[in-house]
Amino acid sequence: MTEHEALRPDLLPDASRVSPSQETQGEILDPKRYADLYQLAEQEGLPYFARLGASGDVELFLVFESIDAFSEATWDAVSVECKTYQSKFLAVIWTLSDPLHPLGFPLSFDIKRAEERFMALRMLEQEEVPLHYLSFEEGRLTHIYTEAISFSDGEKRQAEQMIEALFYDQAEALPKEAEVQEAAEAQSVPLSFLSDSVLQEKGTAYLVDFARLQQKHGEEEAQHLLMSTIHQAIWVMRRHARSEVRETSFTIWAAEKEGLLRMIVTPEMSELFEVVHMTEEEANPFSRFLFTLPEFLSTEETVPLGCGAYPLIRVEAGRLYHIELDEADNARLGKLYVQIFPLAKNPYAG
Repeated sequence: MTEHEALRPDLLPDASRVSPSQETQGEILDPKRYADLYQLAEQEGLPYFARLGASGDVELFLVFESIDAFSEATWDAVSVECKTYQSKFLAVIWTLSDPLHPLGFPLSFDIKRAEERFMALRMLEQEEVPLHYLSFEEGRLTHIYTEAISFSDGEKRQAEQMIEALFYDQAEALPKEAEVQEAAEAQSVPLSFLSDSVLQEKGTAYLVDFARLQQKHGEEEAQHLLMSTIHQAIWVMRRHARSEVRETSFTIWAAEKEGLLRMIVTPEMSELFEVVHMTEEEANPFSRFLFTLPEFLSTEETVPLGCGAYPLIRVEAGRLYHIELDEADNARLGKLYVQIFPLAKNPYAG
């Protein structure tokens, strides 16, 4: 097998697949005729995805919870930005560019997987890529609207270079501006990097059925999926058009108990994301991305120490830090816990 053949796999499209068309615009899609779309949008709960149509062309889909949500999220001209993260190629569809509330949907292609690599390359080859907007309400998919997006010759060349570099594990060949830099730029720091006041902050916990996530994907892939979701949210925070969002400092914590995982973000950010046209859940990148997981359960306001959580990541004015923990750190966390919860059982003791 040649390198060329390895990079560009031969895949046969599913000739039975039916695509939304001008005739279905404004109509409810038939569950049997569009069974694969219902599978992705309803059973897997995906708010955005790509698929290969019957003709062999790539189609992109954005799924909104209602037609009103679509109207609020798409009043700007759509744009696409290509990035990379680890072995993934990201095509970020930006539907809002307003500095007060930009909104992007990162479509991810795992370049090590033949089908996803084929779709990424084919998408770039197409003169136009259909972008279908759907709404999913009360178990029914409605085709709202379809528009075509395209890539310039320069964008195509750069994106193809990204895909080749990812496929051949040639990180040095990636353009610097192409990489999502969370992992590359992260600096490891000890727990002493965080002050007592930071460690005692209140925040928002996102509860995930981690046992179910592990059953579905395996432990390693489940952890990777969660951290990829967190890093996507961090990337949007760091790229945000509002300077106060880009410059905000926050901490990511994790606590697991009896199959439930709490991913906690401190401090609480509702005031930061109060905007006129969106709820806090729609504007906050952590809410937006974590809510897409089918295993997501709920949110709650909490003090991470009260859950026995450990800090994993700190972002200070756009700089990313990984928190390195050792056994001695339990003593400091336990001491802070006692200050807040003097009568409760200390989860950091013993």
